[in-house]
Amino acid sequence: MTENLKLWLRQQSAMLCAVTLNRAPNLLVDEDDLIEFLSVLVNSVGALPELQLASVQSWALTAIGHDAPAAYDWMVLLRVLKEQIGRSLVEQFPADEALTSWRLIDDVLIYAIIEATQLASDMQRSELLNHMTQLRNQQEKFKESKTKFIAVAAHELKTPLTILEGYTNILKAETQNDPRLHIYLDGLGNGFRRMHEIIGDMLDVSLLDLRTVELKHQEINLEKTVLLVADSVDRYYATRRVDLKIMPFEFDSSTFGDPEKLKKALTKILMNGLKYTPDGGEVVVTGSLVRQDEVTDELAGFVDIQVMDTGIGIDPENLESIFEKFGSIADASLHSSSKTKFKGGGPGLGLPIARGIVEAHSGRVWAESPGCDEESCPGSTFHIELPIWLSPPKVEA
Repeated sequence: MTENLKLWLRQQSAMLCAVTLNRAPNLLVDEDDLIEFLSVLVNSVGALPELQLASVQSWALTAIGHDAPAAYDWMVLLRVLKEQIGRSLVEQFPADEALTSWRLIDDVLIYAIIEATQLASDMQRSELLNHMTQLRNQQEKFKESKTKFIAVAAHELKTPLTILEGYTNILKAETQNDPRLHIYLDGLGNGFRRMHEIIGDMLDVSLLDLRTVELKHQEINLEKTVLLVADSVDRYYATRRVDLKIMPFEFDSSTFGDPEKLKKALTKILMNGLKYTPDGGEVVVTGSLVRQDEVTDELAGFVDIQVMDTGIGIDPENLESIFEKFGSIADASLHSSSKTKFKGGGPGLGLPIARGIVEAHSGRVWAESPGCDEESCPGSTFHIELPIWLSPPKVEA
């Protein structure tokens, strides 16, 4: 039976090729390719299953290789060929002989379809991974170019701003006897100061992104640093009648860090708490020791400074996006140049700068909130986790 089937396949090769290619036209596989596969099929009839599989795998690697379009075409063609062989067997042999012959051929055809499908799947997966890698690289390049643009733009804005500020000061000196004009000039001065702050934030965020920020480590006390920051923002809180409470730290919070940059980070977070807390609300700052199981000769654990407000809260899906550059979730219609206006919009740089500074100190910043509700005001909690260094940390070059 085996030899008869082989002879039949050889005799029917031309017909099987013609019909199969006619039913599945416009494919990369040509008649010679299909004849080659039929030769493999003939030689595999009656062989042991493991030999059949090895023969088909060898054919697949040679005939298909790493050609993804060809693999997909073979998947189509092999299914059509399998169906056509079945039809021809039924037409030309008695039912029992057709069934026996089909059993001798079916496994080889299934192996071939599986191999073609596997190769197509592997190549598609590889192409997707390569595409994802390319997209990721493009994204990183875009982020870097955007960061550099922000830095250049900030530097370029400084020059004309300094010129305008200089002429404003000259006018102020020459018009001391005109109180009305002084009011206008004071307004210009306030605008210049606000622009300097925004430009400074743009430079800070670009330096943090490019990891070129320079930290000047010195011994500091985190509790005293928090108190100094609280004193500097207290007038803004008083304007809004929001109570700012600093709870005593019940432990030694001495560490090493850059005091000016840490003050800036804490200021950004305290001002964020004020912005989203209604008049008459409260912001409470506490500190606690955490991660004491990570104590080493250089590290005495971490301090978790928590800034808890009674504000409108944050939707869970925004707990990370609020730390992205220009990722302010405030309503654009509420945008205001005021630093204290309730829910007033901003450029969206404060929290990214705060996180960048803390991460540069080997710490981390994150937010927690049960949700956003302007009626019930569930509030939010910002965690500033900083290491307690026993000696100045080594700075990587």
